[in-house]
Amino acid sequence: MAQIKLITGGARSGKSAFAEAQFTATEAICYIATGVMLAPDQEMALRIERHQARRSPNWQTEERYLDVATFIQAHQFAGYLLDDVTMLTTNLFYHLVAQQGDIKPAAYDDYIEQMTNPQIKQIEQEILTQWHDIIAAVHTTNQRLLAVTNEVGLGVVPATHQARLLRDIYGDVNQYLAQAADQVYFVISGLPQQIK
Repeated sequence: MAQIKLITGGARSGKSAFAEAQFTATEAICYIATGVMLAPDQEMALRIERHQARRSPNWQTEERYLDVATFIQAHQFAGYLLDDVTMLTTNLFYHLVAQQGDIKPAAYDDYIEQMTNPQIKQIEQEILTQWHDIIAAVHTTNQRLLAVTNEVGLGVVPATHQARLLRDIYGDVNQYLAQAADQVYFVISGLPQQIK
């Protein structure tokens, strides 16, 4: 029977460690790591190393943020741990921005500042469609998905247009996934609280 759990919390709240503890080290788990390094980044590399060190060697790691629904449809595991929703959404966002006009990373900031409302809505809809497809794939294949996400609604309003735009998309994705999930946990300072 398909089961979806969403684990949310702030940065360094312990949500990933709690998520990983939901599976045993011997289960055939697929860890979908969405923090794919697209450019050299020492801070990101250290973060990835910390996550890798905690994973069971029995788990399969799949580094991807594109075609996740297709991947789930084509495989059968005891469960999927997707870490994390926010990074997948971020990578999808910039992937879709680049597709709109063959935009190079160095030009993202200027391009995003000039995007029209219809262009923004199109990207938002495509991102939500990707998440809908992931949820549908879990249900179709009758598998388990545990997704980790960042709670973005408790901080200050971001200073830049781009950051506010991303914050709003994250919030919409989180709301959609919380509605779709069978269980939702909020982790605060390493303490998980079930809220659904």
